[in-house]
Amino acid sequence: MSRRRVHFANDFHRGRGRRQRDFQKDRFMPLPYKRIYGPKWTHGKPNLQAQQNHNQQELPTNRGYGSNDKVLNIIIKDLQPLSSVTSHYLTRTLQSSLDVQLSASCIRNELQNLYRHKRVEVQNAVNNASNLALSAELWSSSEKVFYLTVSCHFITENWKLTSYVLDTAHLLTKHTAENAAEHLLRISNEWNVTEKTQSVVSNIDGIKKARINGGRWTYIPCFAHTLDKVFRETMQITDCESLLRKCQQIVAFFHQSDIASHNLQQYCASLSLRQSELIQSSGLNWLTTLHMLKNILEQWPAIFKVFVDRRVDDLCLSENERKIMENIVAVLNILKEVTEEAGSQGFSPISKIIPLVQKLQKELRKQWMGGNGIAKKLSKICDYHIGSSKKILQFRVSTALDPQYKTSVLQESGIEDISEEIRKQIRGSAEHCSRDTESQESVFQRYWKTTNISANALEFWKSNKEFKKLATVARKYLTVVSTAIPVERVHQLQESQLANRRNFLEPENVNMILFLNSNK
Repeated sequence: MSRRRVHFANDFHRGRGRRQRDFQKDRFMPLPYKRIYGPKWTHGKPNLQAQQNHNQQELPTNRGYGSNDKVLNIIIKDLQPLSSVTSHYLTRTLQSSLDVQLSASCIRNELQNLYRHKRVEVQNAVNNASNLALSAELWSSSEKVFYLTVSCHFITENWKLTSYVLDTAHLLTKHTAENAAEHLLRISNEWNVTEKTQSVVSNIDGIKKARINGGRWTYIPCFAHTLDKVFRETMQITDCESLLRKCQQIVAFFHQSDIASHNLQQYCASLSLRQSELIQSSGLNWLTTLHMLKNILEQWPAIFKVFVDRRVDDLCLSENERKIMENIVAVLNILKEVTEEAGSQGFSPISKIIPLVQKLQKELRKQWMGGNGIAKKLSKICDYHIGSSKKILQFRVSTALDPQYKTSVLQESGIEDISEEIRKQIRGSAEHCSRDTESQESVFQRYWKTTNISANALEFWKSNKEFKKLATVARKYLTVVSTAIPVERVHQLQESQLANRRNFLEPENVNMILFLNSNK
C-alpha cells in the first residue's frame, strides 16, 4: 500500500493530524469507505495510466451529439458520476482538447442522446428475439438506497448467447421481494418481453412467493448468491464470525498505521515471504474473505513480529485459530474452483449447475474425511439449498442438452422424464412433423450415445445439423443463465470494483450509465 493511501485511511479513521500509537480493539470500526484495488480510479479521480488506457480504447460515442466524447467515454467506461466532470483533475487533463468548457448539464444532455440512440438499437434486437430469459439483480449503494438491474438473455440464430441490460430501477420506497417483483414486471412490460420470457434468475430471496405476474415465470435462484448464502450460514453456525472479525481488525491495524505497514514489508523481505496487500472483507462475502484469510496466513510470521514489537497482544492468532483459518481457506478454495469452472466471461447456462454441485460436494467430502469440520457443515448447508437441483426437471433437461455435461444426468436409469419433456417441446415447436415420429427416436438415441465432445454447447448445436429438432429445444433451455450477474464478477476480485464504483453514481443517472456501460 502506498503511503498516500495509508494517510487517506488515517484521515478517515482518526481525523486529519491525529495519531494513535496503539490499536484499541474496543474502538474498532469497519473501514468507512469502499476499498478499490488495482490500477483504477480512486475517489472519483483517474490516475495517469487509467487516462491513457481510456484515450486508447474509447467507446463509440461520437455520433454527432457534441464535442465531449472523451468525457463521455470516461464516465461510461469507469462508471464515474457526472459531478466528476468539473473536477480539477479532469479540467486540467482534458480541457485543452475540448471545444467547449466542461459542463455537467452539457454532458448529461449528450449522455441522454446517446442513451436514447442505444436504447432503440437494443429494443430492436430484443423485439427480434424469442425464448428470452431475464435476470434480476438487487444491489445497494448504501444501507437505504437500493436498485434493481434487469438484464435480458437470448440465443441468436447464429447460436450466440447475447445479453443486454434493460433497466436499473431505483427502489424508492422499500426493497422487499414484492416491490422488486413489481418493478421487474413493469420493466418487462415496457420492453415488451413479458410474454416471451419463461424464466427469471434472481438474487432476491422470497421473489418466488411474490408471483406478481400471476405465476407465468419460473424463478431460479442465482447460483453465486446461493453460494454466498451457504457460506454466511456456515460461518454463523460454526461460531467463526468472531474470528473473522478479529482478522478484519488485523487488517485495519495495518491500514491505520504507515509505520506498521512499513515494518511489515521489512519483515516479509527478511523472512522471504510473499507480500500482498492485506484486504479487509466486508460482511461475509466468501471471495473477499478468502483473500483476507490467505494473505494473513501467508504473512503471519511477519505480522506476528510486528505485533511483538508494538506489544499488540489482543490481535495475535493462536495456533487453533490459524488452523480454523486454514480449514476455511481450504473450503473457500473449492468454491473458487467451482465458480471459475462455471466460465470466465459473460453468463453461463444453468446446464452447468448440476455438474458443478456434484463436483463441489465431492471435493467437500474429501476435506471433511480429512478432518475439516468446516467442510462438513458447509456441505450439509449446501445440500439443503442446492442439493435438490438434480431433481428439478428444468435443470435436468438443460444439462441433458449440454453435450459436455449430459452424462451427469444420463448415467441414471430414470431419464424418461427428460426424454418426455423434450418430446413435448418438439411437438409444440414449428419443426415438428407427425410423420417423423420414428426418426425422432433414432435422433434421440444418436445424441445420447454421442461422446468425446470438446466443443461447448452452442458450438455443438450450431455445427450438428443432424440434431435440428433437438437444437430447437436446446436453444430454449440453454438460454436460461445460472447467475444474475456476469460470471467474471463472481470470481475475479478486481471485478468487484464495478460494484463499488456504481455506488457513487447519481440516482438520476445510474440507469443511463449502467445501460451504456453494459451494452457496448
